[in-house]
Amino acid sequence: MPRLIESESISPKELKKYKLNKIITLINRIYYLDIDHTLILRYKLLSKILRNPKAALFYTLSSINLNLLYKFFINNKIEDIVLIPNKNIIINSINGKYLSRAIASHDLVEVFLRIASAKGLKLLRDNPSFRYGLNLGPLKLRVSIDLPPIVSAPHVYTRIHRKIFTIFDLMKNDFLSENIYKKIKNNILNKRKNLIVTGPPGSGKTTLLRAIDLDLPEWWQRVYIDEADEFPDLKNYNQIKINTVDKLKHVFSSLNRNIDIFILGELQYPEHFEAFKRAQELGIQTMATMHSDTIEGAIKRLENYKIDYNNIIIIQTEKTYDKIIKRYIKQIYVR
Repeated sequence: MPRLIESESISPKELKKYKLNKIITLINRIYYLDIDHTLILRYKLLSKILRNPKAALFYTLSSINLNLLYKFFINNKIEDIVLIPNKNIIINSINGKYLSRAIASHDLVEVFLRIASAKGLKLLRDNPSFRYGLNLGPLKLRVSIDLPPIVSAPHVYTRIHRKIFTIFDLMKNDFLSENIYKKIKNNILNKRKNLIVTGPPGSGKTTLLRAIDLDLPEWWQRVYIDEADEFPDLKNYNQIKINTVDKLKHVFSSLNRNIDIFILGELQYPEHFEAFKRAQELGIQTMATMHSDTIEGAIKRLENYKIDYNNIIIIQTEKTYDKIIKRYIKQIYVR
């Protein structure tokens, strides 16, 4: 028989704790559609019940055994964390990189691997590097994972997105000037050029691409290859998202005459470059990001995949360290 608790026999504080534990237990049993929708629903319910967004986030994380990371996620100065089993958690902040005192356990790393499996990703030796997005209500994570044999133990790289920046936000942060954006927008909207944002890791490539996307006409039909789920779902925008490049040929064959713009999260593997090239051949305006330290390096990568860059505006982003990290547009290439 379960023990009945009489409210008169315990203190108000104990009763409150008991009720909270019961609520948390019930909410942890809630599942809806997929892992992202489940966590968003749990967060919303906890927010309404607790009326405390931080507490709601903590218990949402607790429901998937990620509560150890709560203190990193609520620290607005922290941008990335790196988890390696039995190693100190590595922190990338606006002030630079340092080691946390907290240790990433095998169990903590395993949570991210289980989430990957829940999202349908195959954890195989022939697929040792992959990424995905994870929605936590007020936060969005971009999770990149490397597995053996390319590393000795699983490495989990977690980028923390706390807001979606607009072009106005980026101007305010000195990422770009109004005149530079007018030049970019003229080439995209009026001249209908393709766009590649290139730069080193963490230099704001996807941040800029998202901001440009937000500023394009709402009614444009957008098709995304969004493997890490980094582009927000927008109510009034025409969006089609696919999470793997393998499905792209079906989208192109059925929709190519109606697509206004095609957006690739990142040109990373040969199939991504092939998709970019295919879109160009179909006359579909295309935007993407790519890792490269220079414009010349980006052009060389395009040449290696036989992609014509005469109709592409290439934006080079940069990241420098001073007292805080500074991100900005370093150079623009356009013919």
